[in-house]
Formats: sequence, structure tokens, C-alpha cells
Amino acid sequence: MSFVTDHGRRQQLRQWVEDHRAAAEAAQAAHASPPPVDPALSWRQALSLLALLGRSVGWPVAPDEVRRRGEEQAASAWGRLHAAYGDRR
Repeated sequence: MSFVTDHGRRQQLRQWVEDHRAAAEAAQAAHASPPPVDPALSWRQALSLLALLGRSVGWPVAPDEVRRRGEEQAASAWGRLHAAYGDRR
């Protein structure tokens, strides 16, 4: 092997290592958690969202009819089971 060929391969290897190191650092930075939010800012944002909710759908928020119906059906089914089989512990 000549010096030129060895030198070229070394340069390619160095460039490859540098590229992979940079990619690893970029991936680590992308997965890093964001800095903590100021608690006062969090409260202001939460209150702002509640105010928006109140303006858009009214306050208090209306109950979810689908959920209420599902809970009634579950209670009714449980009542029928309990009436048929009682408390068999």
C-alpha cells in the first residue's frame, strides 16, 4: 500500500467517526427534556385555559351524556346480576 492510499483511508475513517459523533450528539439533544417551566407561568396558563373553556362551552361544563348513559347501563346490569345471584362471597 502506498502512503497516499493509507492517508486517504485514515481521513475517511476520521470523517466517518466525526459524522457519527455529531449524529449521536444531535440525537441526544433532540431527546433531552425541555427546561422546567416557571410555576407562576403554569398557573397563569391553566387559568387562561379554564377561562377559554368557560367562554367556549360555558361553566360548569355540561356532563358527558355518553359517559352518563354508560354508567347507568353498568349500574343497571350490576343491579340485575346482584338481584339474580345475590351476594355470594
